[in-house]
Amino acid sequence: MKKLTLLILLLQICTATAVMAQLEGRRFLSGGIGLDFANTNPDLTESTNNYNGNVNIGIGKFKTQTKAVGWNLSGYLGGGKTLRYVNGQDESQSGINQYGIGAGRFWQFYKHFNEKIGIYAGPNVNLSYNYKKERLMEQENINDRKSHATTLSLGVGAGVYYRLSERWWLDASLGFATPFSLAYTKINNDYVGSTVTSKASQINYNLSPSFTFPSVGLGLRYFLAN
Repeated sequence: MKKLTLLILLLQICTATAVMAQLEGRRFLSGGIGLDFANTNPDLTESTNNYNGNVNIGIGKFKTQTKAVGWNLSGYLGGGKTLRYVNGQDESQSGINQYGIGAGRFWQFYKHFNEKIGIYAGPNVNLSYNYKKERLMEQENINDRKSHATTLSLGVGAGVYYRLSERWWLDASLGFATPFSLAYTKINNDYVGSTVTSKASQINYNLSPSFTFPSVGLGLRYFLAN
């Protein structure tokens, strides 16, 4: 009986080792898409219908059985329709009002439980540009504000994977943290119905050791042929 148990354990170890050995040197593509819709319709203030979408694409390589490195590209669009009551008149505004692009480097460290399931975690560095246009009510003035923000951030992410086949994995993020970020923002204020404009620049930094968990997002990973 003891010999049989030992044989089973050896077979399991060999199987797991063989699976992990196949990962070393392999390149992969990963991606995910997110969509979000929100609607508010209060009685006394503005009503809004907002939407936004984002896409993330990554390319990486397993340097060892338990370590992968790579690059990420990301982008998003946001917009909606807003109905306001301004100076006794209904005012409607719709269309794309924000977008952003980003690029980053990631490092991931894996724990493979078996040939199907494992978890990973690791740091990342990202550089992003974001544009946003919004109409603000400032006392008696209406301000069309445009913001251009460039942000450098250091983060940490964690996730779990499920192996669907030899080429395909299902990825699910579990949580993330952004302990440090540095942003430079340019703001243009254009007051509607007036020739008055203003510009401002600001630098913001953030130090936050907090970890957001859970933060669930799904994606797919495709392994390229060797």
